[in-house]
Amino acid sequence: MKRFIVGFAVGAAIGAAAVAIGTARFGSVEALAARIRGAIAAGRQAMEAYEQDMWADVRRRRAAGMSHTAHNPSDPLGMLYER
Repeated sequence: MKRFIVGFAVGAAIGAAAVAIGTARFGSVEALAARIRGAIAAGRQAMEAYEQDMWADVRRRRAAGMSHTAHNPSDPLGMLYER
């Protein structure tokens, strides 16, 4: 998750710099603000989609862990998915 956040921040910074350079030639401050708001909205949407994928993976693993009848004591993380 930490790598995702760092990647997102780096991507947002690069995107903001590209928008700033493009807007300096073709638009005004309002246009820049609108583009940045759009980029932030797209980033939030991507982050929410990624979060939903992670929760789906947790649910899938939890369901797979509950379907096992025998408990493996050598797998301490397996207990997390059996609640």
